[in-house]
Amino acid sequence: MKPVFWRLVVPAFVGAVTGTGVGVLAGVFEDNGLQALSAAPMFAAAWVSPLALLLTFAVFRATSLAGKPSGSELYIEAYHDPEAHIPPRAVPGRILAAITTVGLGGSQGFEAASALLGSSFGDYVGRLRHLAMPADEGRSLMAAGASAGIAAVFSSPAVGLLYGLEVPYRRDVDATRLVPAAVASACAYGMRVAVAGAHPLVQVRELPPLDAVFIAGCLLVGILCGVGGRLFAQAQTSLQHLAKHGSAPLRVVGASIVFGALAWAGHALSGSWITLGPGHIATEWLFSGAHTAWLVAAIFVIRTAGTLVCVYGGGGGGVFTALAVTGAFIGALVSIALGREDSLVFPFVGAACFLSAGYRIPLSCMLWVGEASGDLVLTLGGTVAISVTQVFAGPTVSVSEAKRDTRAG
Repeated sequence: MKPVFWRLVVPAFVGAVTGTGVGVLAGVFEDNGLQALSAAPMFAAAWVSPLALLLTFAVFRATSLAGKPSGSELYIEAYHDPEAHIPPRAVPGRILAAITTVGLGGSQGFEAASALLGSSFGDYVGRLRHLAMPADEGRSLMAAGASAGIAAVFSSPAVGLLYGLEVPYRRDVDATRLVPAAVASACAYGMRVAVAGAHPLVQVRELPPLDAVFIAGCLLVGILCGVGGRLFAQAQTSLQHLAKHGSAPLRVVGASIVFGALAWAGHALSGSWITLGPGHIATEWLFSGAHTAWLVAAIFVIRTAGTLVCVYGGGGGGVFTALAVTGAFIGALVSIALGREDSLVFPFVGAACFLSAGYRIPLSCMLWVGEASGDLVLTLGGTVAISVTQVFAGPTVSVSEAKRDTRAG
């Protein structure tokens, strides 16, 4: 009976607690908070959002923490070291920094904080003496907690299921911990829905016909997202290295000014605060009606630049959802080019492709396509597109520098 308790009951508890915590964070600060900020009078968002990076910098200084590594990087580093654990003192400051960045409108999300919250709680539970868990079972709870955090924040148990097992590697997955991760992800998603409701990024309402346009669109989205994901990861790595040089206060002030200008420019063009948060406001604008190609391209550039500026300025959020949003814009441009403007199929495929390229989690994103669409044709097309994306993204490029190539490596 002990394996049942360790692999089913305890992961369910870890997932439920993680999903509740993430649901509260996302519901209060990401869903309701950002919507209220975007609807505030007198362009409050334009004046408040530049403060996100400044106050996040103050939080990191006040808690004596560096902005790096992020919460997800801490999980990956601990995952690869059998003797390592996530230090409890690293958790509150990073969660507070994520609240500051996201709650004030930075172009990031709670994904890194959610993964850290879940993995640290799973790590803590796995080391409780009265549970008498074997070391390897305890380590599985860390992975299960990370999966639960992503399942809750991304509103997808499918993505969460494999996240904790796939994200530590560029070309591998640790399937030995699949059962605890699956249980924790399902429970976390259920608690997220109960606490704050689901908030999926893209909802596919119509199913595509299997025709030449669909096939060509999937291939084109796969190629563009592969190249784009490689460029994004390289840009983020370069900006992170650049941020290590020079005066940190001057860097944060400069990034805040640039981010404020991007917020103003995005609103001037779209009439919506598309730079706020992980990207739900941007995708709501994107799917609100027909837009010209040049306008979609302009908002795409502004939104992506906002995320990279937050990375350079030391934002406390993650880029998980932001990557998917970038892919959705690429898919929308492909839809316009192929005359399928009224369809969300290519934006959805683009979101899965770009996320799979940037974070190097193709299996998670393939599973997401099947979960969110429920359609065999779209699942096959999305799987092919993600496979094409991986080829054009290259074998090693990722937004995470802590990843290893394989378990053997």
